[in-house]
Order: sequence, then structure tokens, then C-alpha cells
Amino acid sequence: MALIKNTRFRQSLLVTAGIVAAPALAATVIITTGKATSSASATPGAAPVTLASSAGGVAPAAATSSAAKAAAPAVGASLLLGAQTHFSQGWPAGVGDLAAQAQAPLLRDSLPWAAGETAKGRYTLDSAAAQNLMAACQAGRRLILTEIPANPLYDNGLWVSSEQGRTAFAAYLGALKDKFGNCLAAIELGNEINGSRAMVFAAGIDSVAAYVRIAAAAHARLGGNPALLGGSTNMIGTGYLRPLFAAGLLAQVDGIAVHPYRNRAEGLDVELVQLALAMDAAGPRVPVWATEFGLATSDQATAAGELVKQATMLAANGVGQASWYALIDQGGFPTMGLFAGTAIKDQGRAFRFLQASVLPKGRPVRLDLGDPLLFAYRLGSDTTVIWGAPRGLVLGSGTRAYGPTGQALATPMIGDQPIVLVGTGYTLGASAVVADTLLGWGTPAWRYFVRNRAGSDTTLDWLDDTWTGYFGNKFSKPLRINATSAAPAGDAAAPLRAVWRYTAPAAQALDLRGCFAKAPGGDGVDLTVLRNGKALWQGVLTSGLQPGPVPVDLAKGDRLDIVAGPNQAFGSDAFFYRVVLFRRSQSAAVACPN
Repeated sequence: MALIKNTRFRQSLLVTAGIVAAPALAATVIITTGKATSSASATPGAAPVTLASSAGGVAPAAATSSAAKAAAPAVGASLLLGAQTHFSQGWPAGVGDLAAQAQAPLLRDSLPWAAGETAKGRYTLDSAAAQNLMAACQAGRRLILTEIPANPLYDNGLWVSSEQGRTAFAAYLGALKDKFGNCLAAIELGNEINGSRAMVFAAGIDSVAAYVRIAAAAHARLGGNPALLGGSTNMIGTGYLRPLFAAGLLAQVDGIAVHPYRNRAEGLDVELVQLALAMDAAGPRVPVWATEFGLATSDQATAAGELVKQATMLAANGVGQASWYALIDQGGFPTMGLFAGTAIKDQGRAFRFLQASVLPKGRPVRLDLGDPLLFAYRLGSDTTVIWGAPRGLVLGSGTRAYGPTGQALATPMIGDQPIVLVGTGYTLGASAVVADTLLGWGTPAWRYFVRNRAGSDTTLDWLDDTWTGYFGNKFSKPLRINATSAAPAGDAAAPLRAVWRYTAPAAQALDLRGCFAKAPGGDGVDLTVLRNGKALWQGVLTSGLQPGPVPVDLAKGDRLDIVAGPNQAFGSDAFFYRVVLFRRSQSAAVACPN
């Protein structure tokens, strides 16, 4: 089970993704089988968009060409979408019927070592939890078992660091393998090991080296079947994983487990590319398993949409398995289930829709439709998952549109919620959105800086972190910028301000609208919108602000800066945000992605 999912998730919202820049659509794009053509009013000089040219997908702008290659998915492979259960924590046998109703082919659970081996060398694997998991196997499902290498019989109950302890743990994993056979798809070594209560070794033990030695003993016993998964980080903790990779972990495991919790899908591609690069630097690269992902929200429509978007992006970026957390709502996480009791929720319907009608089409491939604010992924020959900057959508003959839960849409509109199109004839309308800090995060449309008291700007770099990466600077921590949240640093005497910069590619008459929100605490965050250094709007964020519409008239090359500072005092300055630039008089309210 993830540790403090919602709290730690909200504290660590640090990145989302962008794509390689493409000309903004100025008019309708007509998509047909094999090609797309721009209407006569399209941007002058823009080349026609062809699906053939986008067959290889679109690489994140934050990645190098080698990074894009590193993250390339296996051709044709589909995502195995599973769910988390907690039979080991007393869930009743009837939950298995809900797994069948959701069409979940794989369950993630645990049979703790301390409960399975209460006397040295003697295993008790007939508990109620074991029986329920065996029933899942007999029903045709497969299992991932999370196993913590700690048992009171060895090394004083701490994570094992002795040869005897490692051998005993490996033997227990072998007993699990013998019991469940081919039903056991993988064993996950630890759970969210970047948490403060994980990796509890005796004093003086090098935890990185000790973890790699445990993996080596386990891998030698399992022999690759089931797969041994190392890492198991809350979020995509590439910064935490790099020392493990350098110590030789990749040679001792069959996959790396991550738990990419986030409130919006945008950004998964950037983080997964960085994870692939980190593996390449240490070698050899192994598959990535997203053994937990999910969303803590009471808004079922949002959860359903994010399930579809995140599963699509994970699959498109080479992840072969992902487990939604969790199958049912539970006391500590009352909104995260696919079911509330025995009643299926919208996210459960979305899960089932993906299983039955979308994921079997194969690995998604990102399409370049000429607008970086469109996210479109083709599965097979005729199925597309699409969302992005709002615009009209007209279906051609024989093409059908479905919402995240599989409901038919008579008059679909492109927006933040994903649409699944079956068929290749449709017309995309023009969008009023010119730039968006969320949908355009990481693209050349936006650049990120830290500004000091003297007004000097320093470009922010990509930083891998214990939890998740972000745009920052090692000299200006804790300042950070990700797609949905950010934080300045310093105080009034020595402020370090976060800066988002949009540079006009042509003369533009725009309206800026946005949303900023933060939790109580501190004296707020000072916010300023500037055109070429001249303030257009100012405010102090203490709880929520929704600026706009702010008229912004830009000549070609003009700079529009959004600047966030610490106000007077340091602390409690993290906030959520989204800012959108609309064509003049075409703006709409912007909601915060928190």
C-alpha cells in the first residue's frame, strides 16, 4: 500500500510533459485514413500534417534524441492493466468478484514474510489472504506480490543485511513461487522505498549496497520467473533510483517498479524518458512497471478521465504493466477505488472500457497533428485517444466518439477530458488557446527561470529528485516549477522568484486568464504578469486567485513573464497553478488542477 498517498502526492507535484514544438493550428485540420490536410485558412506556409510522418510518435522537448530512443515502446505490445487489492489486510473473498466485474487480469497484493515464516525454514501459506489470492489464480488472474525483506526471525526484524537473512528471504520468495507457479507474474522488492519508513537497516549499513545484495540473492533464487521488480518508488523517483542503478541494481532485477501518482497525466512522458536515461547511464535498461497509479478525488468524472489519459501515456512510453490503486474504496483512501462497496464508479467503468475496447488494439503511438496543445494517441489502425486545448470536433461517416467511461458522444468536443475515437474520419476545429502552461509544459513555447533580487534571470534545468523531477536549479532549492504546481524560495530580503516566459512568435492580441491556489500558511506568494518588464497584473496569493481576462498585446519577440515570489517571509509557498493565453475576446474561466 502506498504511504500517505494524497499528502505526499500533493507535496511532490513537480513535473509534467511537453512535446516538440509544432505550428499552432489556425484553422480546421481534416483527418482521414493515412493523411491530414490543412484547410485554406491554415497558418500560411505550414506544411500539411500526415499521419505517416508521425508514426514514430512525438518526443518530449525536455528529452534529447537519445532520450526519446531510450523511451521507445515495444511495437504492438499492449498495456496489462491491473488493480491493487489488500487481501493481506483482511479484504473479504467477495472482492474477487469485483475484480472479475472490472475485467482486471492482474492483481497486486502481498503475503508478508513475517506472517508466512514464523519459524525458521517453515512456511505457512494457507492464510485467508493466500486462499483468496489462489482463488484469483484459479479464476484466470495473475499476481504481483509486494514483499518487504524484514522478519523478526532475522537481523532483529530490520531489513535483512546478513548473508543468513538474505538467503532466508530469497528462500521465502522461492516458496511463494512454488505455491503460485505461473500465476505469479512478479515480486516487488519493497514498497515505496524512498519513503522515510522504508529501507530500515541496522545502523551503519549502507542501504544502497544492502538493497542491491538482497536483490541479487532474490534474483538468483527466482531465476527471472516470476519477474523480480526493484526500486518501487512513490512517484517516479529517478533521483532516488540513480544511486541504486550505479550500485548495480539493474543487473539484479527484471524490472523497475514506480508509482507515478499525479493529479494530471501531462508529464509522464518527460519523467519516463528521464528514468530511461538514468538506466542507460548505468545499464542494462530493464522494463518499467507502474505497480501503483491512481487519483485521490471525489470527482469521479475527473478520475475516469485521468485513468484513461494516464494509462494511455504510460503505454505509449513503453510501460508494460500498470495497477490502479485500488480496486475498492477503503478507510484511509476513501475515494481511490474503482468500486465504492460493490457499486462500480466512473473510474471503474473507464477501467473496464479500456480493457474491453481500447488497450487490446495495441501500443499507443503519439500523433503529431500540428498543434503541440493536442494529445492524440493512435492504437491499431482506427482507434485514437485524444484531448487537449478546447476545440470543435466533427465526426465523419463511420467514425464514433466515446467518453472516458465508454459512453457514446453525439456532439463531442476536444478538451481536458479524453475522447476515444473509433474511425479515422473527423474534422478538428480551431482552438482559441494560443498557449497553456499545463498542456504546453516543457515545450519551446515556455521557458523557465529563477530571478534574483537584482532582477537577473538564470535558466532552470531539469533536476531528478527523490520523488519526481522538475525544472529547478541546485543553487535555488526549494524553488521548483512543474506543470501543475510550483514554489519560489527565499524571502523579501533575498527573493528567488520562479519565472514562466512566453515569447511571441508573431504580433498577437491575447487575453490571459489563470487560476492559482495554495493551502493555508505563510504570508502568501506575490504574483506578477509582465510584458517586456512592465507589470500588467499583480496579486498576492494566500488561498485562491483567478486573474483575467488580462489584455495582452504583443509584438513579435515580446516577452510575457509570469513571476512568482515569496512575498515577505519564507515558507508555505508551494501552490497549484494554470495559466492560459487565449485569442482576444475568446477566453474562458480556467480551473486549477489541484
